Amino acid sequence: MSVSQFSDVVKARVMTRSGGFCEVRAAGCWDEGSQLHHRRARGMGGSRDPRSGGAANALSVCLPCHAHAESNRDEARDMGWLVRQGVDPAVVPVFRYRRWVLLDDNGGITPVPSGVAS
Repeated sequence: MSVSQFSDVVKARVMTRSGGFCEVRAAGCWDEGSQLHHRRARGMGGSRDPRSGGAANALSVCLPCHAHAESNRDEARDMGWLVRQGVDPAVVPVFRYRRWVLLDDNGGITPVPSGVAS
């Protein structure tokens, strides 16, 4: 398994964190999270970075929201759904369930104080 693939442990952490629902929720989605989305893309060297396989780099997403995030990259970066190469996903806030949070590799969530992420 390459580092960029999510291990079974990471998959379980992300699914527990999401409650099985899509974490992107574009356009008010309440669908089941059926896929894992890499916040920092695996290409351009990202697959060699061990942080690429961590829970902070993963979002549980439904197929339509996954396609939305990949097709609307500027919005996805603004929302923290995508993270630039070389940046640790654990330090980039993500807009999740109508609030800004930081994700960690243990599947934890830390709220970001108002005004910090927006």
